[in-house]
Amino acid sequence: MQHDDGPGSGFSIGDRDFEIADQVAPKENEKIYFKTINSCFGNSDFVDYLKNSGEKDLMIVGLQTNFCIDATVKSAFERGFNVIVPQETNSTFDNDYMDGETTYRYYNEMMWPKRFASCVSVDEAIKMICLKNL
Repeated sequence: MQHDDGPGSGFSIGDRDFEIADQVAPKENEKIYFKTINSCFGNSDFVDYLKNSGEKDLMIVGLQTNFCIDATVKSAFERGFNVIVPQETNSTFDNDYMDGETTYRYYNEMMWPKRFASCVSVDEAIKMICLKNL
């Protein structure tokens, strides 16, 4: 999922900062969706894909913890998904109220666990993926 903030934002289709980093580039057969609001559920094609897949578990990673990730975690929870957030797989920038690390800890250690998501170690997340693919 890629967030398009619109022309002139620096984070829009065609902008360098819009491109997916090589380290997490999708494989040839993997889908790419675009969104223009914080939650991934703002993309109707993505929502249709999830409905047709019958998937009940969503593992959410990415940027920015306090915007896109939080909105998607809560939207997924409200739609009945089992939401999984692996530790240290989301991050954000400093803001006027908290530095990025404090913001990360606020959501990953206080806001989401036992409310909206299971926040698990990366090792546990990998085990979940492996078990699902058996």
